Amino acid sequence: MKNPTTRVALGGAALAAALLLSACGSEAGAPASSDPTASTSVSTAPEQSQDPQLLQLNETLKDTLGDKYSEAWIADNKLNVAVTDKAAEAIVTEAGAVAHLAKYSAAELDAAIGKVMAWQREQGGAVATAIHRYVPSGRNGSITLAVDPAQLETIKKGLAADDVTGGISLVFQESAGPASPAAGTS
Repeated sequence: MKNPTTRVALGGAALAAALLLSACGSEAGAPASSDPTASTSVSTAPEQSQDPQLLQLNETLKDTLGDKYSEAWIADNKLNVAVTDKAAEAIVTEAGAVAHLAKYSAAELDAAIGKVMAWQREQGGAVATAIHRYVPSGRNGSITLAVDPAQLETIKKGLAADDVTGGISLVFQESAGPASPAAGTS
C-alpha cells in the first residue's frame, strides 16, 4: 500500500484547487477597489465538470505564460487557453491543451476593469453604484458590464466618450441588481 498520508495530502490539494477554481467564468463584483485581482478560474459549460488535472494544467500554464495568458475554459473535456502570441500558442499545444490567439492578456483586461471602476467612482451619484458586475473575456477580447437599466445609456455614452478601456470592447447587459447573500446566510 502506498503512503496514505501522501495520498490524502494530494487528494486534499486537488480538492482545494477544484474548490478555489470552481466558479464559472471570472467575474468581479461591485467596485471595491481600482485594482481588481487577476482571473484564476476556468469557465466551463454548465454540463461540463472541472477535471482537477485540467485545472492544475491551467495553473501551470498560467504561471509559465505570465503576461501572455488571457483566459482558459473547458470544452469537450479539453482545456482551451487563450494566449497573446504564437510562441505561447506553441507552449499550450505542447502541454496538451487547445491554444487560441487572444488580442488582450488577462492583465490588460483586469487593468481595463480598474479604469472602468475609477471612471465610475469619478462620476459619483447613481453612476457610482450602477455597474454591478464586470466580466473579462480573453477569448472574445471584451469586458461585459452588468448595469442598472436606469443608468445604462448614461454609462454607455460616458465610457465611449472618454474611451476608458482604450479600445477593449465593452458588452452591456441589464442587471437585476447587485449580488446578495443567499437566504438564511448572515
